[in-house]
Amino acid sequence: MAIDTGILINVGFYVSFSIVFAILALGFNLQWGYTGIFNAGIAGFFLIGAYTAAIAITPPTPPSPGYPGHLGGYQLPIAAGAILAMLVSGLTAIAIALPTLRLRADYLAIATLAFAEVVRTVAINLEPVTAGTIGIIGIPRLFTFSGTNSALFTTGTVVGVGAVIILVLFVVLHFIVESPWGRVLRAVREDEEATMAVGKNTFWFKLQVFAIGGALMGLAGWFFVMALPYLEPAGDFAPAVTFSIWVMVIVGGAGNLKGSIAGAFLVYGLEWSSVQLKDLAPDALSPSIPYIRLMIVGALLIVLIIYRPEGILREKKRVLR
Repeated sequence: MAIDTGILINVGFYVSFSIVFAILALGFNLQWGYTGIFNAGIAGFFLIGAYTAAIAITPPTPPSPGYPGHLGGYQLPIAAGAILAMLVSGLTAIAIALPTLRLRADYLAIATLAFAEVVRTVAINLEPVTAGTIGIIGIPRLFTFSGTNSALFTTGTVVGVGAVIILVLFVVLHFIVESPWGRVLRAVREDEEATMAVGKNTFWFKLQVFAIGGALMGLAGWFFVMALPYLEPAGDFAPAVTFSIWVMVIVGGAGNLKGSIAGAFLVYGLEWSSVQLKDLAPDALSPSIPYIRLMIVGALLIVLIIYRPEGILREKKRVLR
């Protein structure tokens, strides 16, 4: 029996956006799970990466009645958009980290959260650059297909490219965190003063990992505009995005790369499923579905904190021999 094309496209969207969140979770897990740096500005780096990519690769979009236009028209290759998104987000992370990384954890969280909200507010109000709340349109796709199944092929291409990105990131990050450099990160997380006592420049290591995490969040922004060729700052980059990534890493398991990916697919799967149920549920029950999802996520967090605080996939224990 043939599967309905619409169902395949819908599932493809779920996988695509799960990959977006998985990339964000990998970046945050590198910062917090392995190094102990609590970054509350995930949405800000995500936004910077998305807008950098969109502005770099979109064709000219002149102002018109009802549309303010936006900075762009460079029509760079899509791969160049990915590189620029990572570069700009990584450099921004360095600029933010230099004055804030020496702050205590709670102050660092406040500073990075404020940064994310400032960036989002600027994106909303800077219409000549970002098109404001109307958003950037006409973002090119990875590949263009024609014919009756063009939407299915387009979605399948995004999923395939995303799968390759996740695989490459997993292999590279696994090598990094298992290297001597990665062992220093875990030492910083466990006892920064003791790590400094053995001659390690902990600020330099924290700066590096904050920049790498920021670059990964920028890459997630690029992949986001590949999955959804429309960009607006009001809802897509709200603080709830940062909260969702925290939940994904906690549920999946901090300090575990597989846990970040699994947590992203699981937690976003609850949101995606709630949307499907909302469409299928009776009219009287439909408005309650999103709140039921939040209750399920909250209950899941409580159960995990009580019975498995390390997350579904706990961090591998290392024993000195």
